Amino acid sequence: MDRISNLPSSLVQTILTLMPIRDAFRTSILSRNWRHRCVNLPKLEFDDRLLSIYSQLSIKCKVVHAIYTVLLLHRGPVLEFSLCVSQLPSCCEIDQIIMHLANNTTVEKFNLVIGLGHSAAYKLPSSFFSLKRLTHINLKNCVVQLQSTSFRFERLTSLCFHNVSITNKMLICFISCCPILKSLTLIGEEKHFVGSDQYSALVQLFQLLPLIEHLEMNCCPVKCFTSGVIPQSLPNKLVHLRALVLHGLSFGKEDELRFVLLLVTSSPNLKKIKMEMTYSSTEAISQTAMNLFDLQNYSNVKLDHLHDLEITNFSNMKPGMDFLKLILAKSFMLKKVRVVINNNISVNDEVKMLRDLLWNPCASAGAQIKVERA
Repeated sequence: MDRISNLPSSLVQTILTLMPIRDAFRTSILSRNWRHRCVNLPKLEFDDRLLSIYSQLSIKCKVVHAIYTVLLLHRGPVLEFSLCVSQLPSCCEIDQIIMHLANNTTVEKFNLVIGLGHSAAYKLPSSFFSLKRLTHINLKNCVVQLQSTSFRFERLTSLCFHNVSITNKMLICFISCCPILKSLTLIGEEKHFVGSDQYSALVQLFQLLPLIEHLEMNCCPVKCFTSGVIPQSLPNKLVHLRALVLHGLSFGKEDELRFVLLLVTSSPNLKKIKMEMTYSSTEAISQTAMNLFDLQNYSNVKLDHLHDLEITNFSNMKPGMDFLKLILAKSFMLKKVRVVINNNISVNDEVKMLRDLLWNPCASAGAQIKVERA
């Protein structure tokens, strides 16, 4: 007895959505009842598993043929579209696929990861900005150039740019068209972000994020938006920010340390801080960074909602230790602290660091502090 065919249509659709796209469409040959089950799937996901078929064809032909076939057969709205084929080079066929989706006008989640390892990044076509219903955008290895500022992503709540080439002026323009953005991720190398020498770009960026709840960045966009000049405070607090994730920053560099302090002291409702630091035994520590931490200067700072703090690749340099002490002294609800120290730190330095932390005042009596090696 075929029990699966008798399941509710919504459940069958969920099962098909969880399957690889090629296997989902193969179910159409099972019986007459299954012939049209997959043609109205709301989620279309194409990934590297496509490369295991059509072995005699080029990578581009494999992927494009599969997508064209699915879109030709598909009926009904497409709510989620994902193309994550790392070996697929930039090509004009992707423009046509995005144009087809723009005509659909129902796409809510868009995920594009292609061309990893290729010299040419993919330039988004203008038709992409016609996807008005988007709530989530995830782009990797792309180029964003705004030909017009007339677009609006009124529903967009999550934006992730990973190795996306864009100027800070265009990024600010892009974010200004996303009025309810709650999650922002900016990860890339210096070549991906073209900045200016005006620190107001940083202030303007955060003024456009009044509802931000999750912020993730690495050091490169920080350099792009600050050019070494960090304001002491933001005009408006980031009152909705709950999670802060930072990669590749150094406590020994004054501008990066000031940026971390700016975000932490401007986010009174933070619940989680996660930081992955860079470490170099030969890195010169800025003298200003050495003297940034005076608890009297932060007497008005309170992190009453911070529960979790995690710092990896941590070293025992003075600015890093002072930052950790500041967080411990200002977080009355802190529950869990995890510090992963760099393996190049000697055992003697580790013991000194632990002794220093042990004697440091901690505002939370229930905080569990765990120090370990990578």
